[in-house]
Amino acid sequence: MYKDIKKDTKKLQKYAHSIIPGLSGLLGKRPEMYLPGGGWPTYYTKSKGLEIWDLKGKKYLDFTMVGIGSCVLGYSDPDINKVAKKVINEGSLTTLNPPEEVELAEFLLNIHKWADQVKYARTGGEMMAVAVRLARAYTNREKILICGYHGWCDWYLAANISSSNKLDSHLLPGLEPLGVPTSLKNTVIPFRFNNENDFKNVVERYADQAAAIIIEPARNTLASKKFLSGIRSVANKNGCVLIFDEITCAWRNDTSGIHKEIGINPDLAAFGKTMANGIPMAALIGKKPIMQNATQSFISSTNWTERLGPACSMAFLKKHKKLNLGNILKKNGKKIRKIWQNAADNSNLKISISGILPLSSFKIENEQWPVIITYFIQEMLEHKILASDRCFSNYCHNPKNLKVYESACNKIFLNIKKYLDQGTLKTKLKGPVKQMGFYRLT
Repeated sequence: MYKDIKKDTKKLQKYAHSIIPGLSGLLGKRPEMYLPGGGWPTYYTKSKGLEIWDLKGKKYLDFTMVGIGSCVLGYSDPDINKVAKKVINEGSLTTLNPPEEVELAEFLLNIHKWADQVKYARTGGEMMAVAVRLARAYTNREKILICGYHGWCDWYLAANISSSNKLDSHLLPGLEPLGVPTSLKNTVIPFRFNNENDFKNVVERYADQAAAIIIEPARNTLASKKFLSGIRSVANKNGCVLIFDEITCAWRNDTSGIHKEIGINPDLAAFGKTMANGIPMAALIGKKPIMQNATQSFISSTNWTERLGPACSMAFLKKHKKLNLGNILKKNGKKIRKIWQNAADNSNLKISISGILPLSSFKIENEQWPVIITYFIQEMLEHKILASDRCFSNYCHNPKNLKVYESACNKIFLNIKKYLDQGTLKTKLKGPVKQMGFYRLT
């Protein structure tokens, strides 16, 4: 079957849905999140820089998140590839351990002087599960106070057992905790980002029972220093482990975690996503008394010991530091925001732009927003550009690519305004309105 349809995207999508639940292992890669009805390319054959080729060899520029935010150096970076090929040729997983684990641990601890030890996994969700296990082992408590998105595991989705809307502002509205043991009810309590009163209310009820307080220090905006300082004080006073989830925001503004910029240190910090430029890798750094519980609680996985992750992480972090990549990403983020703002101004559209500079997103302020963004994605494909309402800045956002993107934005925004005024925008869609999601608070 596959051989007969492997170059027909629509048929392959349909077939994939029948044999792979949800089509993709990542919600954010399902075509319904971009352009339902078979219009989204969905599958690729090769990639380089910001360019992706689909099943028929058609080339697109990627102005989305570029590997869901993982590949800030662009796709198939030559320096990362060189290391990866060497590792594969020499053996990526053996009975013995890769020495790059030690080199990477030393590098991370030199950046973050407050931390003493390092643990590894290969995905962010795994790493956060490890962090929660260590916090519970260290404190002998069960409750976790959270702010943000921290993965798919039981411990996190348990927040929605008592009510399916607890995580509405942190990930997706109405997530059903199917398969999550009901005995985990009331073990996870959310609080609102940069909202001192909400945090105070949660603290008054649960802080002395909490194993950990977990927060993403940045998402749509930076956490205020006052807010994080208050959380740090509460954690100290109540013996809670303070965990910063840096899986998305780290390595964006600087060669470090973003908490370093804010000036508040946690007890544990988790990294992942982009720390090996698309090669699976995640790390947890923290204070020794907490980290040492990893030798008592059973935390172990074969593929956490393969060599590609730490070797490519070292290559990425060294290049990141050499390039001063954080400054480049921030500058490119400003350029992307300016393109959106100018296109909206020229079209007389009201736009809101959010996110830290390297993690920017936009929204046209109109009740037809779901239709608007679906049309935007659809028309961008006509310009051979993969696009959405967010664009994570990239090393490969060079002047030539940005000019192509700017020209397309200007034309499409003008059409959006024209069709909104005519009341005909929805009729211009070639398929259904996209699935809306990822309404994150942080």
